[in-house]
Amino acid sequence: MEKFVKNALKVSIASLVTSLILYVVIIGFFLLSVVTASAFATVIKITVPILILVTILGFVYSFFIKGKQKIPFVILHFVSLCALSFGIYLAVSFQGFAP
Repeated sequence: MEKFVKNALKVSIASLVTSLILYVVIIGFFLLSVVTASAFATVIKITVPILILVTILGFVYSFFIKGKQKIPFVILHFVSLCALSFGIYLAVSFQGFAP
C-alpha cells in the first residue's frame, strides 16, 4: 500500500494538468468554426473516456495527500467531476432536441 500512495501529490497534479488540457482541447474544437460535426464527435468519443478515467484517478489519489494540500486537490477534482457529469447530462438531454 505504501508504493501505491508514495507520490500521491505528483499523481494528483498530473491528473489536474491532464484534465485541464483535455478540457481545453474539447472547448477549442467546439469553438472552431471550421471543424465539422463528425470531427467534433470523434474528439468527444476519444477525450471524454480518457478525461473520466484521469479525473477519477486524480480524485482517488488526492485522498492520500498528506497535509493542508489535501482539501484543495479534493475540491478541484470534485469540481472537475461535477463539470464533466453536467456536460454529459446536457449532451444526453439535448441529443434528440435539435437535428
